[in-house]
Amino acid sequence: MRYRTLICVAALLSFPGLVRASDLTFTENFVANFQFQLLGGTVINPGPTTPFIPFEAIGSLTFTLDPSLNDPSQPTTVPFTNVTGLLAGVSPPPFLPYTISPDVQFIGGDLTNIVRDGSGNVTSANVTNLSMRWDMVGTPGNLTLFTEDGLPFDGSTNSIPFSYGTVLAGPEPFNVYLDSPALGNPLVVIGQDRTLTAVPEPSSATLAGLAALTVGVVMARRRRRERKRGRI
Repeated sequence: MRYRTLICVAALLSFPGLVRASDLTFTENFVANFQFQLLGGTVINPGPTTPFIPFEAIGSLTFTLDPSLNDPSQPTTVPFTNVTGLLAGVSPPPFLPYTISPDVQFIGGDLTNIVRDGSGNVTSANVTNLSMRWDMVGTPGNLTLFTEDGLPFDGSTNSIPFSYGTVLAGPEPFNVYLDSPALGNPLVVIGQDRTLTAVPEPSSATLAGLAALTVGVVMARRRRRERKRGRI
């Protein structure tokens, strides 16, 4: 009876109308590009305010969409429910190693203007106001920087998961603060021109290097956390 049940389930799933139109959760590789202006007279930059400096990081992000995405009869707007991940910095060299992550707090966002094919698959849609708070760990002196407000991203896609080359962008300036309660979490950086570009999986050598970099930064973060707790 058990095997008959499994065969029946497999047969049912073979009908196109019963196949899930798209995954609710998907993970993809991204290149993040952004620019930082280091404000002068701060812990991370005792000198004068710098010009805007381009930064780049590579890693993976996991997106979760409301289950209504799998129902073609639903409206053409579906909310995102979470974005998580970790990207390791690859430039500029003076600021390596570092990682950036949207795991501080998910704010919200929508997949809008959804168009589907006859099988219910998404063929075009807009990403609107997809917003998360980010942190940056491993900056000079093993400091942690963070955004107080969510950083919104917008873009368009022709599939879910996102196709390679999909760009999510937010050009507006944003404030970045130093995680130092003793100093009152001061404003230390102005950021701008942030983009996330979906890319194929990096080469194994690149992944190995990023893995080693990430482990080092995570260990540094753990040591700082333990020092704050008075363990070492």
